[in-house]
Amino acid sequence: MSHDPLDLTPLFEPAAVAVVGASRSPAKVGGLVLANLIAAGYKGRVYPVNPEAALQGKDIMGLPAVSSAAELPDGLDLAVICLPREQVLSEMRILADKGVRAAIVLAAGFRETGRLGFEAEMELKRIATEAGMILLGPNSLGLISTGCGLNVSFAIGQPKPGGVAFFSQSGAMCVAVLDWAMSLGIGFSRFVSLGNKALLDEAAVLRHLGQDPQTKVILGYCESVEDGPRFMAAAAEVSARKPVLMLKAGSTAAGARAVSAHTGAISGSPAAYRAAFLQSGLLQVDESSRLFGLAQAFATQPLPAGPGLAILTNSGGPGILAADACAASSLTLPRPSTDTLARLTEILPSFASAYNPVDLLGDAGPERYAAALEALLADTQTHAVLVLLTPTAQARPEATARAVIEAANGPLNITGKPVAACFMGREAVRAGRELLQEAGIPCYDFPEPAVEALDALYLHFRRTRHDPPPATSCDGEASLEVGGSCDAPWDEEARYIVELAKTRGLVEITGVEALEAAHAAGLPVLTTGLARTSDEAVRLAGEIGLPVSLTLATPEAGPMAGAWTGARPGDGQDQAEIFARLNDEAEVRHAFLALTSRAARLRPEAYVTGCLVQAAPGLPDSGGFNLVVGFTRDPQFGPLVSFGLAGVSSELLGDVSYRLAPLSPQDAREMLREVRFYPLLRGARGGAVVSLSELERLLMAVSRLALRLPLLVGADFSPVLAGPGGVHVAGARLVLG
Repeated sequence: MSHDPLDLTPLFEPAAVAVVGASRSPAKVGGLVLANLIAAGYKGRVYPVNPEAALQGKDIMGLPAVSSAAELPDGLDLAVICLPREQVLSEMRILADKGVRAAIVLAAGFRETGRLGFEAEMELKRIATEAGMILLGPNSLGLISTGCGLNVSFAIGQPKPGGVAFFSQSGAMCVAVLDWAMSLGIGFSRFVSLGNKALLDEAAVLRHLGQDPQTKVILGYCESVEDGPRFMAAAAEVSARKPVLMLKAGSTAAGARAVSAHTGAISGSPAAYRAAFLQSGLLQVDESSRLFGLAQAFATQPLPAGPGLAILTNSGGPGILAADACAASSLTLPRPSTDTLARLTEILPSFASAYNPVDLLGDAGPERYAAALEALLADTQTHAVLVLLTPTAQARPEATARAVIEAANGPLNITGKPVAACFMGREAVRAGRELLQEAGIPCYDFPEPAVEALDALYLHFRRTRHDPPPATSCDGEASLEVGGSCDAPWDEEARYIVELAKTRGLVEITGVEALEAAHAAGLPVLTTGLARTSDEAVRLAGEIGLPVSLTLATPEAGPMAGAWTGARPGDGQDQAEIFARLNDEAEVRHAFLALTSRAARLRPEAYVTGCLVQAAPGLPDSGGFNLVVGFTRDPQFGPLVSFGLAGVSSELLGDVSYRLAPLSPQDAREMLREVRFYPLLRGARGGAVVSLSELERLLMAVSRLALRLPLLVGADFSPVLAGPGGVHVAGARLVLG
C-alpha cells in the first residue's frame, strides 16, 4: 500500500528559523547552533530568542535578539529549542499557540532517563500532535540540509553538498559519521539526528528522503523501531527507487541492553530486524567501516546492467584477492571477447595476461592503464571494471588516476558502466586516491571492499529490475499459485480451539489438540489419535491404517518429549520415546506398554495421558528429513516465521532461516534456499528429494495461521517429516500470550 509522505518542508527547507535559547557563546548549545546556521549560509530569516540580550538591546552574532517565543511571528516554519528539559514543555506550548509548523528539541533527559522523563516526552508529543506540529527529537543533535544552507545542529563542521542522506538515532554516531565523511570528501544532502523519536521516526524520514531529488543514497543508523510494519512499508517504497543502507545496533544481548539504557526502547529480535531489512529491500551493513565504502559507490556510480566484472591490475596478488572476493559474491569474471583480447594483445607486453583479471605488469604506466580500461569498457560482456594499482617502482599513481578518470568519463563509457578503483598503500598513492575521489570514482584501500561495493550495486540493480510483487489478499498474504496457500482450506475450528484454551487459562496447547488446530488451519498434519490404553492404541491403528507410529503423549518438557529415533519393538532401543512404523497389532500393543511403563518408571510424578497413534509415511530413517517450522511474535514486527532441521544442532549452528509474516511466495522460496542443508533436500549425496512446493505451502500456511490467530505468541511444528512420501506435520505446540 502506498502512503503519501508527510510534508517535512518546514523542517528541511524552512523560510525562517527561530533559535530558542540562542547564546553569544559558541561553547553553549544555543551558541553553537546559531553559529552553525550562520556559517552554513542560510538565506532565510533567523530569530535568536534570548530574553537577557533582548532586554539589554544587544545583538547575538549580529542578529537582533527576540525577548521570548511569544514575540515570534505567527506561523513560523521552524523553531530549534536549545534549552534544558525543565524549560522545554513551557516553550513548546507557546510555540504551539504561535502556530509554529516544526520544532527540534535538542535536550536530553526524557524517555531514556526513566518515568519522569517518559511522562515529559509523552506531554511533548501530545502538544506537538494537537498543534499539528512536526517534532524532531527530543535528545536530538539537530538537522542539516545543505540544499538551502541549513545547519541547525550542534555538530562541529560543515559538510559539503552531495547526494548522500544520513539519519541516526544516536547523536554521537552523527558526530562521528560527519567528521569521518568530511575527511573522505563525501557530501550530504540531508543529515538528521532522530533522537528519541517522540513523533518523527525512521519511516517518516525515509519517505521524505525517497522523494528528495537531491538524495541519491540513504544511510541509516538504527537502534530500535517502534512500529515495524509502518517502517517496512516505508522502506519497501523507498528502496524500490533508491538504495538504503542500514547499520543496525543492538544485534546481541549485550547490545540490546545498551539500546534500552540509551533510548529507553526495546531493541527487538536481531533475526526479525534482518528479515525486515531483507524483505523491504534494505541493505543491512554489519560494520561501521563498510558503510561509507558502499555509500561512495552508490552516490557516484551507475548501476551495472549485469554481473560481469573486469579486473585491471599491475600486480598479480591484488588481482587474485579481487578474484577470490568476486567468487564469494554474485559477480562473475567473464573472459574478454575475441575482439577485446586482440586489442589487449596489441596493448600489453607479450608476457602479460590478457585474460580476466587483466595483468598489466608492474611497469604499467598511465597510457597502458587507459588503453586497457577503454578496451574493457567497450566489451559488451563487461558490466563493471575494478582498477587495481600497487605502488611499484615504475608506477605513477597520480598520472594513472588522471588516465583512469579520463577513460571512465570518456566516450567509450557512454553506456554508463561503473568504475571503482583500489590504489593499495598510503603515502605513495595518496595524491592519486584524492584525484579519483574528487572525480567521483570511489577508491578503496583493499580489493575486497571494492568488490563488495560493486556487488552491492549489481544486487540493487537486480532487485529494482524485478517485476513488482503480486497483489496480496487473504490477510495480506500473496497467493502461491492457482489453488495455492490463500486457497488452502481454513476451518474456524482452529480459532475455536485456541480461544477455548485461552478461556481455560492454558499457556500452551500440545498433543492432539494442537495437531487438530494445525489441521484446521490447513497444515498437512498426519492422521493422529490419542490412545489411553493399549486396546485403544490397537483400535486406532486399525482405523488409521498400518503401519503407524506411537509417541508418548504428555505435556511434560524434557527427555520424555523426546526426538524421533525410529525405534521398533525388539530392536534393543526400549528407551526410545517414539516407536516408528509398527506393522501389526502386537507391535502396537508392545510399543504402548513400553512407552507408558518407561514413563512411570523414570518420571512417576509426570502427567501422562497415553500415546499418540499416527500414520507412518516416509520417515527420516528411510531417507527423509526431520524438520521444524514455527513462528514467534516479535514485539516490533509481528510474526517471525522460522525454518530449519529439528533438534538443537540446527539452532546452535545458526542454520535457520527467518522471514516476517505475511510471507510472499518469493519469501517462502528464499527461506528454503538459505539454509545450508538445502542441497540435501534436493538429493545431494544420494539423499531423498523433498517436494519444495509442499514445503513452500507449509511455510505460507504457518504465516497465515500466525496472522489469523493473534492470541498465539508462538508455535512450533516439529517434527515435520519430509521425504519421498510428501511433507507431514507430526507434532505441534501452540503458545498463548
